[in-house]
Amino acid sequence: MTASRDSLIRYLREWEHGRNVPQQPYRDLLSALYGKSLDELGIATSAPQARSDVGLIYATSLLEAVDAVAHLARFDEQRHPGVVAGHFSEEAIYAACLDWLFGSVRNDLTNGAGRVVHRDVEEVVATTTMFDGLDRTFGGEHSRALAVKYLREVVVPRLHGTYDEAVGRSLFQAAAVLCEVIGYMAYDDDKHSLAQRYFVQSLRFAKEAGDSAYGAYVLNTMSHQAFYLGHTREALRLAQVARQGYTGTHMPAVQTEAAMLEARAHAALRDATSATQALQDAERFFSLHSPDDAPNWAAHWTDVVFASFAGHGWLDLGNPAVARPHLVAAAQSAAGQPRRVVFSSAQLSRLALLEGDIEQAIAHATAATTAATTVKSKRSQQVIRDLRAEFTPHAKDRTVEHFLQQTALEPPK
Repeated sequence: MTASRDSLIRYLREWEHGRNVPQQPYRDLLSALYGKSLDELGIATSAPQARSDVGLIYATSLLEAVDAVAHLARFDEQRHPGVVAGHFSEEAIYAACLDWLFGSVRNDLTNGAGRVVHRDVEEVVATTTMFDGLDRTFGGEHSRALAVKYLREVVVPRLHGTYDEAVGRSLFQAAAVLCEVIGYMAYDDDKHSLAQRYFVQSLRFAKEAGDSAYGAYVLNTMSHQAFYLGHTREALRLAQVARQGYTGTHMPAVQTEAAMLEARAHAALRDATSATQALQDAERFFSLHSPDDAPNWAAHWTDVVFASFAGHGWLDLGNPAVARPHLVAAAQSAAGQPRRVVFSSAQLSRLALLEGDIEQAIAHATAATTAATTVKSKRSQQVIRDLRAEFTPHAKDRTVEHFLQQTALEPPK
């Protein structure tokens, strides 16, 4: 019996979304179609199945969590469609929130070969800091493949190694940060399902490290992504859970960011009163922040970052007078980081549009567009597309018309 065209397309779609693992003769047919080996496609007989939920589960078992990260990194390297190009899951957001707040965990990871010491953890921290810097300077996809390779080949084996309790906590903390950085790189490149999977595993590792502040930081990142994708209520819930899950005082930047994200979600939901209160809470939290005491993963939380968040929040509320000094300060400190230039210039353009200054709005929009062409960041390109759309009501203005005709995004070289 010969398979119909529709059934073959349906079978292929099921595999691409991670909902089946092809058997023969489909393995060989897919290998020929894509020009890749079975192992490269993640469908070799010896390979673990690329389940559609790989990495999306916040596992009670630490052994399962470490194995999930290993499988996730492997399928990421293989560019398995069901993992790399899957669908963003709202259900995974709520599950992660509940597991973080109330879920039990079990450390069933047995010691393996290879002694891990503090020096090994310091190497992971330093390497992750390097990857984070490359991401901020050149965009998410610039060095993500190298970061994934480092996670799979170096960090995961160390998680399976032998270490004492103190080293173990530090090691899982470092692994959590690396997973979040890789997830953010994927988010910046519009690989949102993939990013979400790394964020969930980062959250689980933060729990193993006993670091509620970093767990809240990861929830903030997840809120940021959800808001970007238009899942406003989910973004609000994540930010609220971040504030509920961390009530300490030594990392006020975490609570500051959570309050800022809450404010943006409230503003999008047209709850100006709650948004204003959240912005005021953020200002109060940030007044307690000391950059010198912040760990590596929060070193970027400076007055500039606060100004960017605050300006954006007040702009969302339609208050340009309060937003202006924050946005100007953020833009003046964005040099050397193209992605920051994109976002700060775009916000200044929005501000100018709100104030009716078309010429100034175009000047800022041009600066944002130019910066976006120098960085491998699909998120930056989306910011420009959204910004250009805001000029549509003014399309008959000859200056705006010229801007829209002359500016176009080109991929970075």
